[in-house]
Amino acid sequence: MLDSIDDIDFVLRLHSEGWSTCIIYIENKSYELIITHVFGDPYYNFMHSLMGLINGLQSANFFWYNEPGGARIEITKLKAGKDIVLVNIQSFKEAFGNEIKVYEENICFEIKLKSLLILSYMQLKKIFLLLKERDFAQHRSDGFPFRKFVEFEKAVKDFVRI
Repeated sequence: MLDSIDDIDFVLRLHSEGWSTCIIYIENKSYELIITHVFGDPYYNFMHSLMGLINGLQSANFFWYNEPGGARIEITKLKAGKDIVLVNIQSFKEAFGNEIKVYEENICFEIKLKSLLILSYMQLKKIFLLLKERDFAQHRSDGFPFRKFVEFEKAVKDFVRI
């Protein structure tokens, strides 16, 4: 039997016209986050937060917005566990720019930091490579931070030694 910490996967999909989807699989359940790129750069924020953890931060958080609402993603290193992080995804209903009054816990799970980095890297690398295809990139190229990805790729490869 798999420990739930090792039964986690996710898919990032860059849609056209400023949208993305993140589907998280935990054991036999799936969770979907719809992400708009209108209010910022969600992939940049994601990579920046993960790089903070690589560089020694104990926790990092970022927001992925929808229209309206969104999710706050907090990633915290657990002191008791070696290489284990707690990922807490909380949703909110307020529109971008409004004060967020209530967070509802959607998803909370533990995962090895190296596993999270490998999963994240592979999904972002997939998008990076697909954007080299003209037809795929036609309505999507503005939705990906290429320079940040190159920096992220180096940091992940150095950290996980791949």
